[in-house]
Amino acid sequence: MPVSNITLNNFRCFKRLELNLSPRVNFFYGKNGSGKTSILEAIYMCSSGKSFKSSNIAALVKQNAGGFKINSYDNLTGHVLDLKKELNKSIEILVNNKKTPISELIRQRPATAIHNQTFSFADASPDFRRKLMDRAIFVSDKEFSQIWFSYYRCLKQRNALLKQNSNQTKAWDERLINFGVKLTTIREDFHLNTLKELSYLVKKINKKEQVGYLNNIEISFRKGWDEESNLEDIINNNKTIDLLRRTTTKGPHKADIKFSINNIDAKQILSRGEQKLFSILWCCAQHRVLKNTHKLEPVLIIDDTKSELDKTLMNVFINMLEHIENQVIFSCIDDEFSSKINTKFEDFKKFHVEQLHQ
Repeated sequence: MPVSNITLNNFRCFKRLELNLSPRVNFFYGKNGSGKTSILEAIYMCSSGKSFKSSNIAALVKQNAGGFKINSYDNLTGHVLDLKKELNKSIEILVNNKKTPISELIRQRPATAIHNQTFSFADASPDFRRKLMDRAIFVSDKEFSQIWFSYYRCLKQRNALLKQNSNQTKAWDERLINFGVKLTTIREDFHLNTLKELSYLVKKINKKEQVGYLNNIEISFRKGWDEESNLEDIINNNKTIDLLRRTTTKGPHKADIKFSINNIDAKQILSRGEQKLFSILWCCAQHRVLKNTHKLEPVLIIDDTKSELDKTLMNVFINMLEHIENQVIFSCIDDEFSSKINTKFEDFKKFHVEQLHQ
């Protein structure tokens, strides 16, 4: 759901900052180090209680301060969020003065963050791509989180036995297979919906720009084991190999999404700018699944948009924004493209970050 107002106290480089945001498109620009990413980071924290940039929440406290506070409000529901982090204390999250766990916050106020790591999605590790998909599904499906945790709990127990060179894994094998099949089914459904949304976005932007290479990218979901076999056979038949390697070698924990062009890994063909645009489109397609399939209202956050995008690719990005119906918050070093955005959206707000420090 959109963030209508946000106030930062002692967060990163800001002693105090209050912003009123548009429910549609918000654009922050300014020099490197001016605080653009910090603002987007704070907005993402209102959704997740976490930073997309640092795993150390204490590092977000302004230097020489004892902690930070973030307060936000959305006009749609009237909900007030108070988020407080003091040094050497756990983060505290209140929604309408009620303590709220992070797992519930993520579902109440979903957001999709696209940033430096995400930009190299096609070139990232399978683990990163898998986590990006699972994070989106977690927001939309409560049952998924229970299945996910159950599967990985079984995997941990099975691997512990394998490390002890024990073949007494049958009880854990049965549970692993049961939860693994359910986990994979949910992932496959989400992947198919993502492909539909990606196809929609590519068709829309292809009408205005020449980005035909997007139509040539073949995308396949890999379950984490041989496609022609079922998980039960894989777990049972691989027992000897697993004992030798002392770990479970195949299963949903090895799942991945492959991108290729004419059977060649797409990252070997696409330029860095083309990879970045494709990564943005893929994440936006996942974002649209949350909106259209699961009826959620996630905020879309995109940090440092322009780097490695030439004018043609940047125009593609701007045209894509027309097809994101929720609140969008993105940043760029300069103000070169906001005039084009301003003509497309009535509810458009622009912020020069250096001026926000005054």
